[in-house]
Amino acid sequence: MEPSLTESAIRAYVRAILVTDPIRVALWDDQGLTVPQLRLMHLLFRQEGISVGQLAEKLGIRPASVTGLTDRLVCRGLLEREHDVDDHRVVHVALTPAGRQAVEELEAAALAYLTRVFARMGEEAVRRLVDSLEAFRAAADLVEVPEPDLERE
Repeated sequence: MEPSLTESAIRAYVRAILVTDPIRVALWDDQGLTVPQLRLMHLLFRQEGISVGQLAEKLGIRPASVTGLTDRLVCRGLLEREHDVDDHRVVHVALTPAGRQAVEELEAAALAYLTRVFARMGEEAVRRLVDSLEAFRAAADLVEVPEPDLERE
């Protein structure tokens, strides 16, 4: 493939995925959250009650870093911790109702914005976008993802 086409595709992809950033940044700012904290909360929104070790693996960071992130969110009433009943060394983390509401508000605002964007595009353009994104995902599934560098902190 022509390098300039690849470069154009990358620039278009990056611009497209950044479309909802102004909404997210405003909501993050309102909630006083950082990007790593939001990533952690989104993971917990999708998979409630996973362990600190599992979170570290999914985020590509050390368990100690997850503990630091969760400490601040627990203090703010957005997360709660619970020791595993079978192994007290294992700590599970879950969103509190306030944490769940914060993530839901962020997702609702982004969804409302994207719905307005798609309405402006028109049906045919949205269909082409869906086809292109599905082709992109299928190709991405065939490319090996490098392992995260847990020492990058």
